[in-house]
Amino acid sequence: MKKFKKMTLGISLAALVLVVFVGCGSNKKEASFDKSLPTTGELKEVSIGFPSGGSDWPSGVLGVGKEYGYIDDYLKPLGYKAKYESFVGAAPAIHEALVSDKLDYVLYAGFAGVLGKSKGINITLLSATTFDSSWKLIVSEKSGIKTLKDLKGKKIAYTRGAAPQAYLIKVLNEAGLTFDEIEGINATIPDGVAGVTTGTIDATVVVAGQEKELVDKGVAQVIHFGFEADPKTYYEPSVFVANTKSLKENPDVAVAIYKGLLKARDKISENPENYYELSAKRSGYDISVIKEIANPDIKAAFPLSLADQYINSLKNISQFELDNKLAENKVDFKTFTDKSIGTQAEKEYADEKK
Repeated sequence: MKKFKKMTLGISLAALVLVVFVGCGSNKKEASFDKSLPTTGELKEVSIGFPSGGSDWPSGVLGVGKEYGYIDDYLKPLGYKAKYESFVGAAPAIHEALVSDKLDYVLYAGFAGVLGKSKGINITLLSATTFDSSWKLIVSEKSGIKTLKDLKGKKIAYTRGAAPQAYLIKVLNEAGLTFDEIEGINATIPDGVAGVTTGTIDATVVVAGQEKELVDKGVAQVIHFGFEADPKTYYEPSVFVANTKSLKENPDVAVAIYKGLLKARDKISENPENYYELSAKRSGYDISVIKEIANPDIKAAFPLSLADQYINSLKNISQFELDNKLAENKVDFKTFTDKSIGTQAEKEYADEKK
């Protein structure tokens, strides 16, 4: 294993799937939070989106916050409740929902967040939620692919405009190949897996765990695993972003969600084994898969921070997107990030624990 360990199936899982990153600080003043919102009557919904590889389990701190009701516990006094929405289409589908104001908050890949911001989607970065790489490239046993160089000319499925595309480009670069030297197939992860199963697609990008059944049956094999590759190249943050319109209307809602994530991280720290078992149960993955990509350092696995390490990683992603013509506009990280929400949430949560 590399000196870095994966941070979980972090929305990563999905991240997953699919699937960005930010400036050194924010010049924004700390928000003034209104605590006088109604606590009786019908609760309003605040929508929280996340990518899905076929399961409705958000994984990571969002999954635990949902499972134990931590996020709703903080939202209810403000007159709100969480509505969790999974997106198999991952980043593109999530961005459509953000543009149409059907989503208030999202936890997904940093690559996607940076790309969305570069395309003019009105989102604000609040935190890095994981830092890892859970992507794998699997190949059909019928494909004849034995090494990365054998990918040349092959049909390879990926999700365009999301983290799997960036991962695939990096794998091809490692093999000395370019994207133009393969036949790229834009597909969701489940569709890519189905293609490898039938042999109509030679290879596909998946989240760790999605390949297990195919590998066990001898239908496919793993040819590359981001978690075991060079962390400097493959590890990236997942992020917590807000629809800027929703954030401006009610910043205290963002603080409430953030506190729910902090409490979820503490819950994971209390007994990581319980978290692994919960993740296996809710995601449908074997617990061996969960542990394969688990980082025992829970705060490193779920940083919930906008420290320079994560911001610089996101800046590198932005440059990668520009260099590979995935984005046309450079992201201004000073206007993209807002540290005041995290600062307020951490202070309030710490005070509660005293």
